[in-house]
Amino acid sequence: ARDVLLQDRFVQAATNLFQNVTLALVGIGSIEPSKVLAASGNVFSSQELDLLRAHGAVGDICLRFFDPTGHPVSPLDDRVISMGLSQLRNVERVVAVAGGARKVAAIRGALRGRLINVLITDPLTAER
Repeated sequence: ARDVLLQDRFVQAATNLFQNVTLALVGIGSIEPSKVLAASGNVFSSQELDLLRAHGAVGDICLRFFDPTGHPVSPLDDRVISMGLSQLRNVERVVAVAGGARKVAAIRGALRGRLINVLITDPLTAER
């Protein structure tokens, strides 16, 4: 499905604009899905999550997974249409919104990998 969508001229026009982005507002996801996502069925399968963990993934931005140092972990990249982590690093200002104990490792990885340069979070997460 991804490959078919990437052949569409409108999708191509949108993805070609990634190189012009100067401000990105992103969320940081953890490998463990929230209860809301899990209940909705809007998560990867347990086998896919195990594969990501086996590759060292701690979190994602735009469904692009990364390890504790912010390096890409890409076993599922061929299913995603979004800005890649290397493209994101070229964006002048990347503002992330994330919080909660289960996201601390993912936030640290995003910061260590310089995937974001502004973080909006809660006081307890910031202390951790």
